[in-house]
Amino acid sequence: MTHPGHGSKDVPIPARLRRSPGAVLEEYLAARRLSTAAFAHRCGLSAKLVSEIVAGRAPLEPTTALQFERVLGMDACIWLGIEADYRHHRSIPPKA
Repeated sequence: MTHPGHGSKDVPIPARLRRSPGAVLEEYLAARRLSTAAFAHRCGLSAKLVSEIVAGRAPLEPTTALQFERVLGMDACIWLGIEADYRHHRSIPPKA
């Protein structure tokens, strides 16, 4: 998958933009040796919701991104940008 770059050449979309916020969260939690249930508790969220986000079945909402920011220290805007890029990438039909 590519997106328009400068001039007439297409620039490949970096793989990091194709990752769900849940995949990024999973890495953060693993690096901190923190379970999804413990993280959910710290955020004041249900473990089910956090598990659904990690699995890519639930979108990351702005209020949830703010809770992630509070607990992990990674700005909510970054979380929401990852979510937007991921959803945008998924909406593009594959080339035949």
